[in-house]
Amino acid sequence: MKKTSAIYYSSKLATVRDSEITDVFELAVNLRKKDIAEIYKSHHKTPEAALLEGYTNSIVCLTIERNEKAIAMFGIVPATILGNTAAIWLLGSPEIEKIQRVFIKHSRKFIGMFLGYYPYLENWVSCENILSIKWLKFCGAIMEEPRPYGIEEALFRHFYFKREA
Repeated sequence: MKKTSAIYYSSKLATVRDSEITDVFELAVNLRKKDIAEIYKSHHKTPEAALLEGYTNSIVCLTIERNEKAIAMFGIVPATILGNTAAIWLLGSPEIEKIQRVFIKHSRKFIGMFLGYYPYLENWVSCENILSIKWLKFCGAIMEEPRPYGIEEALFRHFYFKREA
């Protein structure tokens, strides 16, 4: 029996709700190739391990669901217990492209929600993940120049969001 999750957004195309552990395993086998490559280059993790870590360590972890299937998970992981910085992350399946317009339209709202928890959100994105870079820029991310990052020292771009004072 599924637990009742808080719903943050719902339309006929998609629902955004609190994540559940079953989402990790459902989504892990359907991740986008670019996301799989990115988590491998940076941390040598499997999709399941990366999603499980995000789910376990996030203070807020949400799932985008389409046709009752998890198509993306995202959240924020605090850098320290008492700090003001968190890592923001999102991993998704190719299905996210089927709701691209709705996804893009509401992305800033969720980033704003996360900035309510932590005034500084950051992470790294592979330079090969062009769609993610475009989306992050649209959402207001400040992008730094490419530099080696992760286990493989592949080219990534550090990005961040800052809450307005």
